[in-house]
Amino acid sequence: MSRDQLVLLTIGGGVLLLLAAAVTMMFQGASDQEIARRISKLREGATVAKPQSTSRFVPTVIALMRRLGNRMRDRMLSPKDAEALAKTLAASGLEPSKAMPIFIGAKLACLFALPTLTWLSTVLLGYSTGKQALYTAVSVGVAMMLPNWVMGLIRRPYQAALRRGIPDALDLMVVCAEAGLGLESAVERVAQEMKQSNRPVGVEFSLLMHEMRVYPDRRIALSNLAERTGQNALKRLAATVMQTLKYGTPLSQGLRTLAAEMRNERMIQFEERAGRLPALLVMPMMLFILPCLFIIIMGKPASQLMGIFASMHH
Repeated sequence: MSRDQLVLLTIGGGVLLLLAAAVTMMFQGASDQEIARRISKLREGATVAKPQSTSRFVPTVIALMRRLGNRMRDRMLSPKDAEALAKTLAASGLEPSKAMPIFIGAKLACLFALPTLTWLSTVLLGYSTGKQALYTAVSVGVAMMLPNWVMGLIRRPYQAALRRGIPDALDLMVVCAEAGLGLESAVERVAQEMKQSNRPVGVEFSLLMHEMRVYPDRRIALSNLAERTGQNALKRLAATVMQTLKYGTPLSQGLRTLAAEMRNERMIQFEERAGRLPALLVMPMMLFILPCLFIIIMGKPASQLMGIFASMHH
């Protein structure tokens, strides 16, 4: 065995020892911290219930990630970074108090496990020292970004579902307000109806309903809704409702105006997309459609012309 391979084996053994120490630390942790705030308990009741798997492997891994994240959260993240991560998790439809430890634990596990597995694979495959170092370095970068990519894959469809369902939710709120329902009753009704057609919107309005019943000031719950989702439409909804609560204007009138504005904005967005279609179709037309037209139109005359030249040559 060469000196370089001996050094790499020593480094790999050290990484494995660190990974074993991390796993030991996860098992030595105390039980999971329970949510002390009542609003967090209400949020748990509003989230979507998922069928539990018969296998114990996935719950065990999640519990290990949560323990590791709880132990390393204060050491890895500053209060500002923790707040930004909590907003990102909330915008993905996740409960920050539960998802943040799992996210941090998964990031640490990937940071240790993926480079170790990559390095062991390169050693077993007999790669050179330079390739081993290169692939291991690339795997470290992938391990650091992998949880963020997964979070992005979760966040994008959730935000898209919110954008699609908000106009319908506003229309339902207008109907409820015109029928004489109060703000809390209208929000509850919208949450019940939207859970059948658009689950993210129904969950967000359920959280809003619970927070409005808990907080002494409804404006706090509305501000939390706008901050949690990050949607401009919900921010405008919160501002409109807070204005009606402050000045005593009719709720139905403000919601009707906001719903009309949002419908106009959606039509403008559709028109803008339609206006960009000609520019987007130029390259596909040049690459795929025009060559086919040239072949169809000029194919037979070109073949006849080639036959004439061939007969003249003979």
